[in-house]
Amino acid sequence: MKKMSHEFKAGLLLGGMAIFTLVFLLMLLIPNPADFIFWIGFNETAREIPLAWFLAVAIAVAYIAYTAYGVPTVRQNMFKFNILKLVGIFAAFTSGLIEEIVFRRMLMDWLYTVNIGIILQVIFSGVAFGITHFVWALFAKNWRVGVGAVVPTTVLGVLLAIVYLVAGRNLLPVIIAHTLINLFIEPWLIVHAVKEKKW
Repeated sequence: MKKMSHEFKAGLLLGGMAIFTLVFLLMLLIPNPADFIFWIGFNETAREIPLAWFLAVAIAVAYIAYTAYGVPTVRQNMFKFNILKLVGIFAAFTSGLIEEIVFRRMLMDWLYTVNIGIILQVIFSGVAFGITHFVWALFAKNWRVGVGAVVPTTVLGVLLAIVYLVAGRNLLPVIIAHTLINLFIEPWLIVHAVKEKKW
């Protein structure tokens, strides 16, 4: 029996994650699409937050560059276009959207309603976001890979939480930043993880 390639395994994992997040996305979207679109930030306030847009793009570019510098598989393949990249485009949209809804909109707004200050909102959002990325340890069958994923994604989560606040809690800039990051690096991070290497 032919052994599955690293890219094929990564494609299965990425496709599974995309379908999983798509289910949640549809649960939020279907009851009232117009309200959902407004709720995630496609509204008049999106034009009134130029600093948030600037920060979102700057953070996305910096994180992509940081990851490409530190992970050779990402650096060598981030502009490669193939079937895995097509799956990655779909997954970038669904996972970027759902993760920002959960870690910024739902978590930070809930913390606000229970009178938690903005500094703790940012910290909790970033730490929760980072901890969930320990899942990379499962992909690599190596806990060090999980720890290596938690630290930079915690920092990223903190930065995106700050952008969310700068945007006046409009979710769109952080969704766009997260989606851009996923588009360029996520398929190749998964390939790197399934190779069972440390990063």
